[in-house]
Amino acid sequence: MPDFISYHEGTLPELLLAGRSELFRGQQCPSMGITIDSCDRSFTYALDSDGFQLLPGTDTAAFTVELSENDWQGMVADLESVPGILYGDRLLSHHGEVKHFMRWDPLLRALYTGRPLFDDQRFQLTDKQGMTLDPETRFSMESETATMREFLDASGYLLVGDVFSNDEIESFRAASQAIAGDARKDNQQSWWGKSESGEAVLCRVLDSGKHPAFKDLYDDPRIAALEKLLPEGMLHPSADSKDGVTVVFKNPHVKEGLSDLPWHRDCGMGGHAAMCPCYVVSLYLYDATPESGCLQFLPGSHHYGCGFLDTSAENIAGVITVPARAGDITVHIGDVMHAAPPPTAATGPFRQSVLLSFHPDFENHRGERHYNDVLLGAEDGQVGSLRDTVDRSSDHA
Repeated sequence: MPDFISYHEGTLPELLLAGRSELFRGQQCPSMGITIDSCDRSFTYALDSDGFQLLPGTDTAAFTVELSENDWQGMVADLESVPGILYGDRLLSHHGEVKHFMRWDPLLRALYTGRPLFDDQRFQLTDKQGMTLDPETRFSMESETATMREFLDASGYLLVGDVFSNDEIESFRAASQAIAGDARKDNQQSWWGKSESGEAVLCRVLDSGKHPAFKDLYDDPRIAALEKLLPEGMLHPSADSKDGVTVVFKNPHVKEGLSDLPWHRDCGMGGHAAMCPCYVVSLYLYDATPESGCLQFLPGSHHYGCGFLDTSAENIAGVITVPARAGDITVHIGDVMHAAPPPTAATGPFRQSVLLSFHPDFENHRGERHYNDVLLGAEDGQVGSLRDTVDRSSDHA
């Protein structure tokens, strides 16, 4: 693992001279001072018109952060992330606005790994031959596997229509309601939020595969056919395990919690270098529309570093809203930027989805069960929003 001083006095300057500084040309962000708990030296990361500047000390930094040595090394290895550190309450100390640390998340990935930054104004979605792809393409189970795989690899997501029948969907709906009725706030098997009136609302159930209707989904021939779109060697969890099969319940007017997911990547709590590429298969139990809270994707963003954008889709070029009908499926790569905005309709039904996951054989570098477990822990099942987490971290200054 890298040594903090030798990395900043040897390795990083060499990388910057070799061209990595060019990744930051045109980028803007307040300068960040960084130190770790096992070292009395510090450095400042700054951006200017020529790219990146590495400076000794933190006297000129707009804000500073102190990390543990393990967390800093994890950032260098693309195993840690700023949101994961904040949700885990592992930011040792800071001076200045924590929101600036969030803004540095994709910049740190670029600095440490060479991953280029996404430019939504210039990106074009094309196939391997350079031909433009329609980001709103709807596939079917009869579509050619090679064509679907190329689209998934290029865009980061895929919509497949009419996969499950109406009768099957009715059965799944009944099962999801039974699961919702059995969900408890205190067993760390579900996510909860709060409505405008302060009422607890169920956002997702993590162990839904225990229900008979969902326990064999991974063995369904249609899921097996879609699995062929993924790289060889992908594994899936046991259906009846935690996170084996998840049911998502979209709710209107949620004011607290993670029902309305901001722009994020599924490896955003850490582990990218170990667990990616990971894939999520979403089976829709009701029509997913902007009115019911359907997903949005930023095509091609999985090939780049991209921030946790706290902005509306209207201000991001290239965002695609993906409506889906009941019985449809989407497949997306975990590292593609996507969001789940709130429903706009006053009445439902709102989006409900059954999630399956596929990933390489990997071990959590923290020795824990799942990177997303950092979101759990509250006795009432509440999962805080990213904005609330940043505010909480700011209060700990």
